[in-house]
Formats: sequence, structure tokens, C-alpha cells
Amino acid sequence: MKTKIKLLGEPAILHDGGSHPPVRGHQAWALLARVLLARAPLDRRTLALELFPEAADPLGALRWCLASLRKALDCPQCLGGDPIVHDFPGHIDVDLWHLDDGDLDVEAAGPLLGGMEPRSSPEFSTWLLVERERIAGLLEARLRQETIRAMAVADHDHAVRLAELGVRQAPFNEGGHILLVKSLVEAGRHEAALAHVEATEKLFLAELGEKPSPALRSVARRTVSSPPGGIAPGTFVQSLMQSGLAALAAGAADAGIDCLRRAVNEAEKIKDGPLLTKATFELGTALVHAIRGYDDEGAILLRQSAELAQRSGTAQMAAASFRELGYVEALAGRRPAAAAYLAKAAELADDPDNLAGIHAVIGFNLIDWGRIAEGLDHYMQSLDHARSVNNRRREIWTLGLGARGLIAADRLAEADAWLVECLRLVDEQRWIAFRPWPAVLQSEVRLRQQGAPEALRPRLEEAFALSCQLGDPCWEAAAARGLAHSYEAENQLARAMDWLGEARRRCFRETDGYAALQVEILSDMAEISLKQGQKGSADAIARQWVAMAARTHMDGHVARAAQFIRGCSA
Repeated sequence: MKTKIKLLGEPAILHDGGSHPPVRGHQAWALLARVLLARAPLDRRTLALELFPEAADPLGALRWCLASLRKALDCPQCLGGDPIVHDFPGHIDVDLWHLDDGDLDVEAAGPLLGGMEPRSSPEFSTWLLVERERIAGLLEARLRQETIRAMAVADHDHAVRLAELGVRQAPFNEGGHILLVKSLVEAGRHEAALAHVEATEKLFLAELGEKPSPALRSVARRTVSSPPGGIAPGTFVQSLMQSGLAALAAGAADAGIDCLRRAVNEAEKIKDGPLLTKATFELGTALVHAIRGYDDEGAILLRQSAELAQRSGTAQMAAASFRELGYVEALAGRRPAAAAYLAKAAELADDPDNLAGIHAVIGFNLIDWGRIAEGLDHYMQSLDHARSVNNRRREIWTLGLGARGLIAADRLAEADAWLVECLRLVDEQRWIAFRPWPAVLQSEVRLRQQGAPEALRPRLEEAFALSCQLGDPCWEAAAARGLAHSYEAENQLARAMDWLGEARRRCFRETDGYAALQVEILSDMAEISLKQGQKGSADAIARQWVAMAARTHMDGHVARAAQFIRGCSA
């Protein structure tokens, strides 16, 4: 007889034949989840104190719950010992074990333990919050991946159904609405797409006080571009791509995007597969990198270009598409999904330029995951590849982002050397749009090296002003955070908190913000609130910190935030 344990959504134990043995009380389900998700077996005393802090006999309550679970599972030998091990026989399966598998029914999965809120210790409550957010992040990433893939292979009904589920689960996540509108357009349901845009704009305005970004209405267009006056040959598509890329390089994002949309539209009309693949890739990449708030539409196009490239056997284009998809997922903190895309990219790529980009994004993802040594190794590989083909922009990106990993490893002298070289190359290549990032990081390094805050502040102010001119919320937030650190170093905590509030407002204003930076801003706010003696405020911010860190797989921050919350409760 096979038995299935369901803990994603309303918990249940399901036997073959439809029997559904009851398990009484929330604590028993909480105990089962705690045992199954523990990284190492937990001793009985720890579990008893976590789950039954108010019981007269916590160990006795634990034994009762274990006995009720064994009875429901019809497995007398399970869940025994001290520490407790589940010791399930082969016929017992658990949905939690399939979170990383392709056969998980993402449509049937819900939040860990459904809506249960067991009465327990603060330690268990924090653990449950972290695990719920971590699992929710995994499920959200899986649902997003499957929706985008369904669109890429023209499985329209499945795409719409998955996108509708995503919107139901997170009604105020603009990215989910973008996927639904795009899936409706791809299915030919244009009126439904426009109706959903209008309904979503009304919902956001009523509940959040502002409409969604222009990306939502943009994705409702019938084709990816407005049709030109006549049908053009393949050479016209090439010229449109060249014009679009030139406009992007010059900083004219809107004009560049418009040219690339027209290129995709024309390539679709003349049914030129290689041209369509290339144009779709360039448009998807431009939407991700050149214009804020369009990562979701960009990801859809990149997945389509990956499918087109794989069908036509153009491995390098497929690798580049998967690389950019990996970057989108890493930026949003969907790290396992990013790792899967990047592994595909590395498997397909064989030229140094492509490999330089892939290793840089792998390093980017790993550093924020907390896997610092691995991430730095990939950044070194990226530098070697970029220098071998004299790709200065890839070198700049790797030096600037890799320096953040060196700071995390407390290798400050090396980080400073990387940033000096990065800024030299930025000036040489006149890549002004990238300049704020290394400038801010260099100030952070020198502040940690006991540099005078007042001497560093003018450069941070300059970086903040340039970021505002560029309209880049990530750069703005990074510079504002750097200014906050400069005031914190002088114990001007109120001014530091003001700048962190500014950083948070700017970093969170776009749907495709840098998740790791958002987590770091929350951590700074919690710590400075505590320094100010505002324990209640610090605890509230720390709970946002730990939840976001768990959802975005920033394991080091999860541990720090959980410890911080325990300190606030002491």
C-alpha cells in the first residue's frame, strides 16, 4: 500500500484506496514538518521545547504527537529514536521531497502547512516563517518557469491556466499579471488581455494607491511591435537590429527597444528562423538590461529565443539566452532556477566570450546565495575568458560585481584593487551608466578600512546624483545605502536611517529590483533601529528581513536575521 504525505497546502496523509486517516491538532503536523525539513536529526528535548513551551509535560506531549502520526501512517517503526529520524519505508512518499523535481504538481502545491498557525515557541515561529518563505520562493519560481516555458512552446491553454494560478496566489505581484496578459495575447485572446490590464490597474489603484508600471499595458499589444508600412526583406530586419542596438548603446532606450520590436515583427512575417531567433534574443536582453520594470516580458522572449535556437541547432545563441534567463532569476533571488538555467548555458557554450558572461552570472548568483568561495572562483574564470577575447565591458562587469564578493569574504585590499581597475576601464570605455556601482563599493571598502566618512561622502553624493540622472533605482539605492553607512560611522543614526529609508523606497519601486540589495537594506534598518533603542521597530523590520532572505535563498542573512529576532525577544 502506497502512502502520500501532503504538507504543501492543507496537510493530509493519503493511503491508496482513498483512506484519509485523521491527525488531530496542529502540533502533530508542525512536528512532522519540523522533522522532515531539518538539515540534521533533532533531539527530543529541543523539539519538545520548540513545539510545547507551555505544556506541563513537553516530552509527554511530544510522545503523544509521535504516536498519533505513527498510527495515521500505519508505520509503528517510524519517527523513533533520540534524535528523531523519520525512517520511512519505500512506500511512504512526501511532497516536500519533490520541490526540486520536475514531477512536482506545482498547480496542487500550497503554502507549507496551509493556513495552520500552531501555538509554539518564538524559535519555532521563526523557523516556520523562514521555511514558508523559502518554499514559497521555490514554488513561485517553478510556476513562473513552467508558465514561460508553456508560452515558449505555444502550449497556450496550459500557459493561461498556470498564469491565472500565479495571479491568484500573489494578486499584487505585477510580474504575475504580466505573464497572464502575455499568455492571453499569445493565445489570441486580445480582448481578455486588455480587460485584465484594466481590471489590474483598477485593483492596484484602489488597494496600493498607484497603477502598475507601463510594462503591463505594453505587453498587451497584439504583436511585439506596431506594423510598419510594408513588408521588408531580411536585410531590413538586420538594419532594424543594428539601429536598435546602436540606439541602446547611445543610451536611447525607448528608440532602441522600438527598433528591436519592429525587427522581431518583421522576422516573424518573413518566417526567417535564424533572424527571428537573433531578434527575439536581442529584444529580450534589451528589455532586461536597458529599461526598468520589463524583466518579465524580457524573460518570456528569452525563453522563446532559447527554444528557437535549440530547434535550429544554434547552440551559442541558446547558451546566451539561458545565460540572460539565469541573470533575471538571480537578480530576483530565484537562485535554484537561476542555477538550472546557467547550467544549461554552460553546457551549450564553447566560445570564451559566452563563457565569460556565463561564469560572471554564476558568480553573481552564488555570492548572494552565500557560497562566497565558489562564486569568486567563477568570477576569476569570467575574468580570464573576458581578457582572452579583449571584451572590456564583460571585464568591467565582472570586476565591479566580483568586488562585492571579495568584500563579503573580507578581502578588502583585493576588492579595492579590482574596483580601481574597474573604474579605470569604465573611464576608458566611457561606460558612464555603470560608474555609480564601483564608486559606491569603493567607498564601502575604504569606510571599512577606517577611511574618514566626511572625505568619502562627496563621492557617494556624486554617485547618487549620477544614478538619479540615469534613472536606475538599483544604483540610486546602493548610493543611498552607502551614504547611510557614512553617517552611521559617525554615529549620526537618525540621518543614517533617513538615507536607508530613501534607499528602500528607491530599490523597491520597480518590480524587477535587485533582491539581494533589498535584503541588505532591511538588515541595515533593523540593526540601526536597535542601536537607536527602538526594539519593537527593529523586531518588525527583522521579520521582513528574515522573510525576504528566506524567499530569495540568502542563507547567511537568514541565520543572521533569525539570531537578531531572538535577541530582540530576549
